Amino acid sequence: MKTTLIAGLVGTGMLMSAGQALAWGQEGHRVTGYVAQSLLTTEARKQVAKLIPAADFSDLALYMDVHKSELKVTLPGSDTWHYTDLPVCKDDSEDPCPDGNCATVKIDEYAAVLADKKAPVAARRQALVFLLHMVGDIHQPLHAADHHDRGGNDIKLSGSGANNLHSFWDTAVVRNVLNGEDEQSWASEALSANMRNIATWQKGTAADWVNESNGYARDLTYAKLPGFSCGTEYTKSITLPRSYITASQDLVRSQLVKGGARIAYVINRALDKSVH
Repeated sequence: MKTTLIAGLVGTGMLMSAGQALAWGQEGHRVTGYVAQSLLTTEARKQVAKLIPAADFSDLALYMDVHKSELKVTLPGSDTWHYTDLPVCKDDSEDPCPDGNCATVKIDEYAAVLADKKAPVAARRQALVFLLHMVGDIHQPLHAADHHDRGGNDIKLSGSGANNLHSFWDTAVVRNVLNGEDEQSWASEALSANMRNIATWQKGTAADWVNESNGYARDLTYAKLPGFSCGTEYTKSITLPRSYITASQDLVRSQLVKGGARIAYVINRALDKSVH
């Protein structure tokens, strides 16, 4: 498996700062990174330290967004590893993972690399960093849904804190949920409030989690849009009702913690033999 520029950057502590990341990365991915690092087992934490001393998951989780253009050159197809677009409508039969370039396939591939102690250290570092991002991404419903609208980017919004549906879910909802609180504090409080759910969430596979997110996309993200039906094309901007915004906030609160918990689950399974 090809190793990218990440080997040198991680090894020398030269990751780009969070301030240069996109909004979703800076906020949503930071939260999932904090949650994931809090839920590592002692053994997994020890193994992570060997791969990346003083690793900060909240920073490392941003890498795939910050370096998306470089990765697209060094790892062709990697720009599509952020999602697995399952159809929103049942009669849609497009391949959700052409040539294996989607989140579900790559999560499994990189989890295997991380678990392989015979693999080069640089490859295992890269796997860890990619998993931090990809597992988080698939918990955003529009990273698991296809309605031929470029992941909601073609659905224009007005008065919703975002100019299209994708940026609403990527950015506006997360900011509303955090409500000005820093990501680490919010993550700590949200994790404490959800500890009873962690064991239930830390089960299944990436494919299961994408199916779950696709269900949220079907039942809420699209189904509750004003005037939505399968095949609907929105030619004008729409205004999201308060009920939609409230429901989206409730879902994102749990999805951020769930995403972090499952990142930890993947890493713990790869690095700690006692975790099954």
